[in-house]
Amino acid sequence: MNPHTVRRAFHPSRLRADGADFLAAVFPEQAFPAAADTASDYGLACRRGYAAMAETRVAITGLARNLGAVLPLTIRRIEDLGRWFADYRVVVFENDSTDGTRLELKRWAVANRRVEVVCEDRHDPVNPTTRCLARAERMATYRRRCQERVLGSCSRFDHTLIIDLDILGGWSVDGIANSFGHPGWDFMGSNGLVYRRRGLTMNEPRQYDTWALRFDDALTPLSTVVAGGMVYSRGEPPVRVTSCFGGLGIYTMDAYRAGRYSTDDLEHATFHREMIAAGFGQLFLNPSQLVIYGRRHRFGDRAIGLLLDGWAAASGRRQQTLFPRGCLPVAPAPVAALRAAA
Repeated sequence: MNPHTVRRAFHPSRLRADGADFLAAVFPEQAFPAAADTASDYGLACRRGYAAMAETRVAITGLARNLGAVLPLTIRRIEDLGRWFADYRVVVFENDSTDGTRLELKRWAVANRRVEVVCEDRHDPVNPTTRCLARAERMATYRRRCQERVLGSCSRFDHTLIIDLDILGGWSVDGIANSFGHPGWDFMGSNGLVYRRRGLTMNEPRQYDTWALRFDDALTPLSTVVAGGMVYSRGEPPVRVTSCFGGLGIYTMDAYRAGRYSTDDLEHATFHREMIAAGFGQLFLNPSQLVIYGRRHRFGDRAIGLLLDGWAAASGRRQQTLFPRGCLPVAPAPVAALRAAA
């Protein structure tokens, strides 16, 4: 296949306005510092993790459908992540795209020998974002396809990373290193955050992947309100769970092999239930393994923002926003600088 032909055929869907301020190939690590009382332990775990990653082979897998304008950025992020490991492979399952995502993924596979793309025309409906068992059943099917291909071609690798490929804000590579710097886990999920305005606070973080977050042995789901308020700070120790995801999950290969996706609950929950039953019960959410989904706009955001800008100008104070449009921070954080110099 001629990759230049594929490039001309790619017509991405428009980027959602919610994420326009969150796009950067390099995750802004310094925007999320660890607290002073945890910074030392956090940094030590990151350093251990980068050393471990340099000796680790990983399979990276995810699902794709109409990824739109975020896809080229996702590709860059995955390739940047992969280079910190001894070796990596990518398995993407794509279905039913109408915006050129399939052709762009095939172009990637041509350009990068480590990438495998599996495409199917299933004529499935677009999944709603609500808690829906029909959606969970379809997702279980797609993730089984990924598992089959990963175990077929990468069974001797050390770990599998499952990543949501439509993440607007990306993921913290330092956070992933921090996870590899902790011993004794079978699965490490992410602190996946979405931002929204609450009152006069323009960017309040909320836990995004609330349905996947479970703590008891019965894997009882929490309400969206309760789970959404469980926001952890970078540098806190990993939190024991019975299920979570948060946009990026890391499995030891033995644990990933033991899991099974079924259709009576959210696919992540059923997979983790089978893992635990097979003896792989060390599941954690790592607060430092940050994933930023983006920002949800709410009615009144523009008016409140203008009000706060006016107040800041009148008082002589600079109005701070998390990710100012066009001014994304790209300078490396201290830990990132250390691993870049290694």
